[in-house]
Amino acid sequence: MEQLNIAICEDEHADVRYLCGLITANGIPAAISIYEKGEDFLAACRLNRFDLVFMDIYLDGLDGVEAVRQIREMDKSVPIAFITSSKDFALDGYRLNVAKYIEKPASQTDADEMISLALSKKTAREKEVFVWGRREPIEIPVSQLRYVEQQGHSLLFYLSGGNVWKRKGKMDDLEPLLATYPFFRCHKSYLVNLAFIQGIDREHMVFQMREGGNAYIRRETFYRARGAWENWLFSAARRKGDANE
Repeated sequence: MEQLNIAICEDEHADVRYLCGLITANGIPAAISIYEKGEDFLAACRLNRFDLVFMDIYLDGLDGVEAVRQIREMDKSVPIAFITSSKDFALDGYRLNVAKYIEKPASQTDADEMISLALSKKTAREKEVFVWGRREPIEIPVSQLRYVEQQGHSLLFYLSGGNVWKRKGKMDDLEPLLATYPFFRCHKSYLVNLAFIQGIDREHMVFQMREGGNAYIRRETFYRARGAWENWLFSAARRKGDANE
């Protein structure tokens, strides 16, 4: 069964325990991260790190409405539920594309509906493909795309499992299509999936890719490229740690 990475931003310990109980009662495997302050949650949040967010509106310091506004600047689609004792923020919830407005105490139905929504969105995201090519279009699964190389007027798509697809195109046109995924353009001719990087070779200025191949790094962007990969590794380690808690 698919595991969900769930964030709870709530400063009342009793409410946290109660909500965790509802999530556990649903039966879905879940890694739950708990934050008492909106600032702490935002510091930990990365694109696609969480599959579901329960956000209390009344928090010390940065309130839940402002925290969600900032979340939406980087992640437009993660399912979010406002949890509150007031009905005064329903309009904010609508404006910020909040999936559910839950008045305390939340019910099992409230939790189950949000979990079901998160599962469906996670499944859809993992199956996402993009179509490339005019004469002979191909559907490329994003989760299997290791890196892309520009060769002349063509793009080479290197996929997990050894497949390589070649189609006419420009990297400048491809890059925006993958902007919401963990891809980084390390060279004018290379776009890498950070999840498939095995190592970095400073001497030869390349990313060494899992399942073979190298992606060259522009000297001017080396430290930014290395930083992007290190940030991805940090986020992946945090997700793994949360899952083991």
